[in-house]
Amino acid sequence: MKDQHVVYKTEGVCASEISFDIVDGAVFNIKFEGGCRGNTQGVAALAEGLPAEDVIRRCKGIDCHGGQSCPNELVKAIEQAMNE
Repeated sequence: MKDQHVVYKTEGVCASEISFDIVDGAVFNIKFEGGCRGNTQGVAALAEGLPAEDVIRRCKGIDCHGGQSCPNELVKAIEQAMNE
């Protein structure tokens, strides 16, 4: 996976956008635009510096709004970046 900066437009959740960097396969500088401030800051802090695969494993499928959540949207963004 190449190093990259990602800006992802979310769907179906309170946060409208997630941005982050992938460096050497790990996720850094995670920022949610909007959403529940405490929850999004918590997710960002807990995922900071983890390998992308670990964030996917830990957050995939977390539900908040009928199958969607900010952590699950972060997973979608990471998976999309990994497939580019």
